[in-house]
Amino acid sequence: MTPIREPYLIKQFPGLRGRLPWLDLGRFPTPVLPMNKLQERLGCGPLHVKRDDLSGEVYGGNKVRKLEFTLADALKRKRNPVITIGAVGSNHVLATTIYARKVGLDTIGVFVPQPVQENLRANILCNCVQGCRIEYAASDNRAFFKVVAIYLREWIKNRGRPYLLWIGGSSRLGVLGYVEGALELAAQVKEGMLPEPEYIFTPAGSAGTLAGLILGLKLAGLASRPVGVRVVEKSFTNEKTTAFMANRALAYLRRLDPAVPAFTINSGAVLMLHDYFGRRYAQYTTKGVAAINMARELEGLKLEGTYSGKAMAGLMEFMSRPENKNRSALFINTYNSIPLDPLLASCPGPEILPAAVREYFQKDIAPVED
Repeated sequence: MTPIREPYLIKQFPGLRGRLPWLDLGRFPTPVLPMNKLQERLGCGPLHVKRDDLSGEVYGGNKVRKLEFTLADALKRKRNPVITIGAVGSNHVLATTIYARKVGLDTIGVFVPQPVQENLRANILCNCVQGCRIEYAASDNRAFFKVVAIYLREWIKNRGRPYLLWIGGSSRLGVLGYVEGALELAAQVKEGMLPEPEYIFTPAGSAGTLAGLILGLKLAGLASRPVGVRVVEKSFTNEKTTAFMANRALAYLRRLDPAVPAFTINSGAVLMLHDYFGRRYAQYTTKGVAAINMARELEGLKLEGTYSGKAMAGLMEFMSRPENKNRSALFINTYNSIPLDPLLASCPGPEILPAAVREYFQKDIAPVED
């Protein structure tokens, strides 16, 4: 695939040209828009939203940036299929399925349980329609062994190694998606599209987006401070794991081009809000749902309750504090807002799904919890 645009990473570090795997998959740069009504409601300084929900023609969200690097790596290494992991309603697995298919790769999705939500049902159906080979594991621990078994099976069957893509696409290459995003934002600040924000809010799930922002903003020379709103268990995502991912991605860039500056990101530099997760992954919370409704009412944003709604709830409470009255912030809308209806137009219904996954269409929607 011939690139139409050149990544900001390569513009800033030309030594990466021809060495850094990259595909032109999305619609970038994404727009940055003011949130004046929400700013007035919160009584804070300037608020903006970066519309990464519009990052692709067919499917948007934050995964597209990551896949520009990870799928390029799979093609470069001649690995197929792509094996990846996610909860049943995973946006990451769906994005991987859609864009892998676009570049001629197959996807095997290993799914683990989660509470039943409406967007889960659309996502898993869309995965099936788009050609994802669905495997179900009854627990996170079983998923690990299932992935190993599938990997070995595919390697033996195809006489070639599959490509293993970590949860959320947050490999060292996946992290580069938001290094690129931070450099893109720096260019928009330079062009006067928005003032340099003091805080940048994003959900922290697999934390690749947060790690990439931290690294990319430092490379861009911006003083903006990313704020990750944790939406998974703290043992999985925290300040230390986020700093580790950022440093690993930096080490990779420096191996490709020594002109990339050397520094270390300490866990103390990672700002993460831990009070919005709720009781378990994908469980909608009262604060998250209230934030979704307010963002839709005031700014017309489409958010959901697993990631972006909780991140917006974190922004709203943080920016409402008296000490932040005059401070500015940017919200990155990481959720796809492009309707899935065209992709599901030919779908006969849940009967096409494996029995273990079909059960999610028979259970009640999980209640919202405090």
